[in-house]
Amino acid sequence: MRPADPALAPFAGRTCLVTGGLGFIGSNVVHALVAAGAHVRVVDALVPEHGGDRRNLDGIADQVGITVASVGDAAAVRPALDGVEFVFNVAGQVSHLESMSDPLRDLELNARSHLAFLEQLRHERPEATVVHTSTRQVYGRPRYLPVDEDHPTAPVDVNGVDKLAGEQFHLLYHAVHELRISALRLTNVYGPRQNLAKDGLGFLPVFVRRALAGETISLYGDGSQLRDCLHVDDVVRGLALAALSPDAPGEVFNLGHPEPLTLADIARLTIAAAGTASGVVNVPWPADHVRIDIGSFHGDFSKAKRILGWEPHVGFVAGVDDAVRYYRAHAWAVPPRPEPTA
Repeated sequence: MRPADPALAPFAGRTCLVTGGLGFIGSNVVHALVAAGAHVRVVDALVPEHGGDRRNLDGIADQVGITVASVGDAAAVRPALDGVEFVFNVAGQVSHLESMSDPLRDLELNARSHLAFLEQLRHERPEATVVHTSTRQVYGRPRYLPVDEDHPTAPVDVNGVDKLAGEQFHLLYHAVHELRISALRLTNVYGPRQNLAKDGLGFLPVFVRRALAGETISLYGDGSQLRDCLHVDDVVRGLALAALSPDAPGEVFNLGHPEPLTLADIARLTIAAAGTASGVVNVPWPADHVRIDIGSFHGDFSKAKRILGWEPHVGFVAGVDDAVRYYRAHAWAVPPRPEPTA
């Protein structure tokens, strides 16, 4: 277990619910809250394609109440809400390509189920403080850089539309029903407990998986697109600060990084951290990818710095080293290399 983050000290003895708490970001939130002395409950649907895994809570599972259910399942979720003071609503489907191939399922997982969850919160725990994780994908193709919260929202895929709908439902329930809710728009998150086996969960886990295995990393186009990568520890601290800030409810915040990197540089630094003979090759854009590509992106997080006192602490070199160390220490989290064919 990592040392307790001082930013989470106020959660000691408090009752917290983490939705999606068996997945990547959610499980890191759970570990941090347990280390801080919080009473933690988890609701997670354990959708096979999404990367949730009970082993993400190894070492602390006996200290966490776990409910396997969709956040929209009122009967299953109701006991987990009893007495809850803070809700970190991290559950959701993140694959852009999957949202395009199965749009109704994405709508269910990222919008309808969250509306049902909000209705339950409104009736049963209206006094709870809620932080919802949204995504920079709601902006679509940037019209200017860095992107601030005033940038127009024009998602380029079903996932972005549904995540925006889920975010706006949360903010509406603050405005109309006076629930204490804020939303964080996250950029490309990476770090320990990220699922490496599923190609649709972002480019960073693919890069890490291939680098660890010494396999070639394929870059679409020339690899010059910019991304700001955010270590999961910085995300956890952002969630905590948003939950604790009296000025956060009703607001949406970008969480980003001040050092955007090209995809080519991200690949090179990931390979260096892995220390393998992996290489990089440029390949043409697949048609299904290029239609929903957003180009370069990096976000302006000055609002989060001003109101929440948040800024990222982890640079990419240190962060990817941390991720590599985690996967080398947890062999179960690294998918096996395919057997060579004759």
